[in-house]
Amino acid sequence: MNEYSREIRAYRALEKPGKAHGKVFVKVLGVRSINVPIPRLPTWFTCTLNNGIHFVSTPECRLARDSPIEQEFELIEHNKLEFTLTLKVKKDPHVMEQAKRAPVRSPAPVPTPAPAPAPQKSSGGMRAFFGGSPKNSTAPPPPPPVAEETLIKYLRQDGTLARTFISFKDFASLCDTHLFEISLPLMGAGTAENKFGSTAGTGPSNGNPRVVGQIVLQMFRLPPLPGIPPESLPQSLEECLRGIRHTSWHKVTYHEGILTQNGGDCSTWRRRQFRVIGAQLVAFNDVTKKATATIELRKAISVEDDTGGLGANVTQVSINRRRTRDSYDAGTKVERSFRLVFPDDDEIEFFADTDEEKSKWLQVFRALLGRIPPNPLWAELVWQRQQDLAATGTALLVPETRAPSRQR
Repeated sequence: MNEYSREIRAYRALEKPGKAHGKVFVKVLGVRSINVPIPRLPTWFTCTLNNGIHFVSTPECRLARDSPIEQEFELIEHNKLEFTLTLKVKKDPHVMEQAKRAPVRSPAPVPTPAPAPAPQKSSGGMRAFFGGSPKNSTAPPPPPPVAEETLIKYLRQDGTLARTFISFKDFASLCDTHLFEISLPLMGAGTAENKFGSTAGTGPSNGNPRVVGQIVLQMFRLPPLPGIPPESLPQSLEECLRGIRHTSWHKVTYHEGILTQNGGDCSTWRRRQFRVIGAQLVAFNDVTKKATATIELRKAISVEDDTGGLGANVTQVSINRRRTRDSYDAGTKVERSFRLVFPDDDEIEFFADTDEEKSKWLQVFRALLGRIPPNPLWAELVWQRQQDLAATGTALLVPETRAPSRQR
């Protein structure tokens, strides 16, 4: 049934716990809701991944409230995998100028209090003695100038704006052979002690880090696959997703019904129950319901309707062959028949019980031939692993190895 049955048995015989490691693909989609003063002039930043072994930075991106990054990293998994993502602002002249002379804005004008009404004249005597004369009211002093909020106050000496920390064990089960997307807080790096000089004013949050935005990530864990050569494994997150998607396509039953077959493993006409499962036309025993034969549809080059024209992907060679064959056995045609044609003039003939059933079979074959996606071996192993885990309820195991990361 499975095109990789022999290879899978061989690879599983090589399985040794702890001898293989998984891959972790991390894609930084971008940052959003950045809550710091952004200069009017274009300001650039990079995002650096540090896993304790290597530092890998993205190309420069323009700083904005919402900035796309779209950069992918590949990590080698181990049971203590941790990494940080750090935003660093490029120290362009217009940014560094803020450290030399922080702009000052005038405080809001303080309203002058209305003058007190003049006291009424008194006739003197005891009322004048006890009442006295009113005191002159004075206006409060103006507040000191307030320093403008500037980006420099949120940066460290090396330009670090913010960072986030990821412990992969917290997400391993969520992204195991699945795409997982999450937004994580970016903790500001600025402190009350301004690293660029006293003229820039005091930093935010009185020395306590605060959230200055969000960073959006996608993660995908490819489990260990012992025996698979490294060059045969996917090299990007998109390749992982495409392989998983294609393998799932090969597990779907697209059509089933009764056909009578001649050719292949049948030397005479034989009535069978068939199913189109992915790229395979599978015959089942009517009694045991077990698969008895498999026809690989990806090897077929055309489907030919013996009574109603030609199907998809028919070459001139197959047309000429059909004309020669039809002129030879024109009197032996079977109603509602068609044939699958393979290389080297091989073919398998079928006929359906009704015209409607024949039409459905032809529609399915014409839709499939020439459009069957690949089914990589690594993805087939991942699919079988998922089935095993679902059947046994086995917990996710993370082998311990250490290796560097690299940027995609």
